Amino acid sequence: MQIGAFANGLLIQQFVAGLPGKGLEVAQRTGIGGRHLQCLAAFEQGHADWRPHAARTTAGWHVTQPHLGIDGPGLAGDHLAWQAGPYTIVMDLGSGRTRLVGAAAAAQSVWPPQVAPRVAVWMDIAGGSDQTTVVYAYDFASRRRQRLLQTSADLTAASPVVAGTTAFWLSERNGTTSVVSCDTGSGRTRVLAAGSGLGPFLLADGSLVVWSRQSQPSAPFSLTVLDTFSDTTSELALPGQSGALFDSPVLADGTLVWLRSAEQSGSDTIDAYDLRTLAARQVVGGERLVGPGFDGTTVVWAQPADDGPGDVVMGLRLSGGAAFRIAAVPADVSSVMVSGSRVAWCVGAGPRSWLATARLPR
Repeated sequence: MQIGAFANGLLIQQFVAGLPGKGLEVAQRTGIGGRHLQCLAAFEQGHADWRPHAARTTAGWHVTQPHLGIDGPGLAGDHLAWQAGPYTIVMDLGSGRTRLVGAAAAAQSVWPPQVAPRVAVWMDIAGGSDQTTVVYAYDFASRRRQRLLQTSADLTAASPVVAGTTAFWLSERNGTTSVVSCDTGSGRTRVLAAGSGLGPFLLADGSLVVWSRQSQPSAPFSLTVLDTFSDTTSELALPGQSGALFDSPVLADGTLVWLRSAEQSGSDTIDAYDLRTLAARQVVGGERLVGPGFDGTTVVWAQPADDGPGDVVMGLRLSGGAAFRIAAVPADVSSVMVSGSRVAWCVGAGPRSWLATARLPR
């Protein structure tokens, strides 16, 4: 049993978008206390190559990122966020307005953002002899960016993640891994658990925080489920681990959905596991599946088209009914996302990649 790559997180400069009524001035928190003002226009003009091209379509939006490409997009509520080279960019899906919310020193140090309806979080790992990891949060309503953490400890590629207005990450120091929560408003942190073998993935939604525990890379892993509301934990064994690659887990509304690839046959399934009832089910099976995206109600994925090149974006509501077709895409889809009535997918990688959104069929 192996666990696939699960990239989350990101970094950027100390920067905050304009506050309502303040024109081009922006308040920026530079640490635990200090603040100073910057000009948003000057910041964006200083990075002239960041601007994406966003065109409204009959279904939603079509977004390209000239010369840089789109990496690791995330969708939540009315907002998209993604990495483009060294930049982190957010987009309001109502107006189509995009903002540059950070610019790292190098694209290699930046991890794509994780997005919740109210906030996005990301991390940057600065190289050098004194390697430093910085975690930031951007609040969509106040358009304020805050530095949550600056540390020399190792933060795994599976963190940070965000639920509501709380960020979570795995921090390793001296052989001990800690699960840490941080309120993005106050910046207060709390260690939820610590030990060896925690990770490599971390998930959060609502009051639930879930992380894996694995004694060695090829060994089966267990899940620790923490309910932060009741302050209770439980240990679960995830079914179907033998001879499979576990990848792209998503937690929403108490249900874990993931892509399971058989190591010998190469066939894929997308499976769902209810953490409350412990009921498991297969959502879809096939070859070359991409995904899943999941918002607690609808699972979305991409699969090869039956009648020509490219992929088809599909969906299924866990409450019942048959799978339904969302869009035909004349290229290979690299990731899919869903949030409420909106679905998004990314095509390709590198400078030629593009992003599209649409409304879910009713």
